Amino acid sequence: MSGSRKSKSGWVIICVAIFFISPLKATAAKEPVIRVLIGYENRARFRADGDKSIFVKGISSNQRKIHSLNLIYNDNKVMYSINKEKNSWLELPKSFNLVIKNNDKRGIWFKDRRYAGELRISLNDNKLKIINYLKLEKYLKSVVGSEMPKEFPLAALQAQAIAARTYALKLLGKKKSFDVHSTQASQVYLGLESETPKITKAVRSTSSLAMFYQNKLIDAVFHSSSGGKTENSGNVWKYQLPYLRSVSDYDQNGTKYKWINKFSSTELDNLFPDLGGINGILITKKSNSDRVLKIRLYGPNGIKNISGKSLRKKLKLLSTKFDVEFKFKHNNQFKELKYHNDKFNLNVDNKKFNDLAPQPLPLIPKDYFLEVKGYGAGHGVGMSQWGAKAMADKGSSFSKILKHYYTGIQIKSY
Repeated sequence: MSGSRKSKSGWVIICVAIFFISPLKATAAKEPVIRVLIGYENRARFRADGDKSIFVKGISSNQRKIHSLNLIYNDNKVMYSINKEKNSWLELPKSFNLVIKNNDKRGIWFKDRRYAGELRISLNDNKLKIINYLKLEKYLKSVVGSEMPKEFPLAALQAQAIAARTYALKLLGKKKSFDVHSTQASQVYLGLESETPKITKAVRSTSSLAMFYQNKLIDAVFHSSSGGKTENSGNVWKYQLPYLRSVSDYDQNGTKYKWINKFSSTELDNLFPDLGGINGILITKKSNSDRVLKIRLYGPNGIKNISGKSLRKKLKLLSTKFDVEFKFKHNNQFKELKYHNDKFNLNVDNKKFNDLAPQPLPLIPKDYFLEVKGYGAGHGVGMSQWGAKAMADKGSSFSKILKHYYTGIQIKSY
């Protein structure tokens, strides 16, 4: 009987152990690894932090324990040197694949930043392609701190964490060699330097949460500031998504809510050589959120119709939400050039606007300039980060913030 009781007791202990250990293993296995493109270079240097070591696989038959690694692609060859032996260079085969990792929480140095996880380097299109492999939640601790000011309220940071997690999950596995860029082409990712205790809390407290629309991950795009009203996705990109609709924003206290850019006549000559410069602009179409969709440029050599996005890119403007004025200096005062309103009858309704035949421009001062008065920063679609801050300051939860900027979504574990 006593032997039987010991056996049962043993099974109970084993079952209890399995009960507590299995969920932990399942959770750990669930978290995906994300591949972040952090470099596309002709040369690269990797090193450990302080007197620690990094482990490199691929420069010899066995894994090497070293302090630093230098790589150069030049004259159709990839050469490497280890530690401080910069005069001792060896050649790598073009089909090389290097893996660099370490056991130090301070990460691996590449350029002026430290990265967690491991770095993988290969040759692609005559460049050294450097990809950072790391777990999703670790990646998010950097993205949230890279994309949003660290001093923002916790609820805003939590909303950013969920948006960034959703955005990353949506892109996992879509490309062959990497998932996301480390720049604004995807989400800004600046390595370990962007982590803070508050950011870590925002990520951990929202662990596994993502946004869905009809049980599918959404395109969780976001931007800095909309200038008072966010934009419909269909006015910026090809498709109008049901959850990316224009809504009121609360970003009036944002650092980029209002801005002004000025361009001299000489700068306009250089920017638009095909037109011989710019001395007249007509905004022919705006969206309901007051963003420029179509614009007409007048120059000495002709007329050109372009999109608001194209002009934003050309002039490096913060957004497409802007108005334009031509001005010149007279008797130490700046005056607006009024000729275009009269000469080209530009104050017509957008819907009734008809193409006008080119007409000779009146004489204008040589030192005129273009003044662009704008609002907001970014494409204006999805969550406004400064708007999220304002909502959080007034007590809104991350759920309320996200459901305001993404229409009809659900927030749940992925």
